[in-house]
Amino acid sequence: MARVSAVAAALGAILASSAIAAAATLEHDRGARVTAPAAPRAEAQALDDLLDRSGLKAHLQGLTAGIRAQFMRAHRRQSGQDRITIDRIVAERFAPETLHTKIRLEFQRNVEPGRLEKALAWYDSPLGKRVVGQELAALITAGGPEAVADLERNRPSPRRLELIERLDEGGGASETTVDVTVAIVRSLTVAFQPGLPSVAGLSRAQLDKQIAQARNRTLENMRRLSRVSMLLAYRALSDDELEQYVQFVESAAGQWYLSVLNSALLAAVGAAADATAAELATAVPQLVGDLR
Repeated sequence: MARVSAVAAALGAILASSAIAAAATLEHDRGARVTAPAAPRAEAQALDDLLDRSGLKAHLQGLTAGIRAQFMRAHRRQSGQDRITIDRIVAERFAPETLHTKIRLEFQRNVEPGRLEKALAWYDSPLGKRVVGQELAALITAGGPEAVADLERNRPSPRRLELIERLDEGGGASETTVDVTVAIVRSLTVAFQPGLPSVAGLSRAQLDKQIAQARNRTLENMRRLSRVSMLLAYRALSDDELEQYVQFVESAAGQWYLSVLNSALLAAVGAAADATAAELATAVPQLVGDLR
């Protein structure tokens, strides 16, 4: 779940990066409404319990708050009224309740009862509750300069670094964070493309190539940022506890949960980003100056 809170930390640098903004295109499907078949009542309750135990709502609230803050920082040159309009649009489109509903629907479409039960059992365990508690605490403290300095003074052991790498790779934290962040900037660029000289004359193939290059460059930086965030978030866990968490993440149940979560989060954010960008292009067309 660290990938959800890590997105907000990455947005500031990437929203301000002309290299990423110039590479951002490729629209998501808009307006498609698909109703998932109703799940059996017991299964639906188990799914709700799993999403609740994993702290999804709190993570989405943190993500939305981070996205709003980064939009404000990226567009601080706009007038006071325009900033109010920007914040209102972003808050409405990235409402945590809306994102949660879309993610739940995706889980409902991809539910696997056996793996659902095992994932829920893990999050109901004492260690599972402890891990979620550490993640939610990290949303509040976020690891300031003092925590980072302490991490530099007391460097993690090779074993702990290996566990953090496995946790990142097994959970797809860095990749999902980059994909979510690029989706937001991509949507903005598509909406404002006619007013952006750097992309206005590029073909779809050229834009797609730039997206791939920019994403790969950003991914390396994101891996470093994400792993430092994880070291800070889980610093109260022992190596043995962290290894048990990694084992869950790498298990069939953990992989099912995290793969569905990652794809659902990306789809939900992509849809919100498309709607946000389209509305901003109409309500605040002068925003194009911040994207050049």
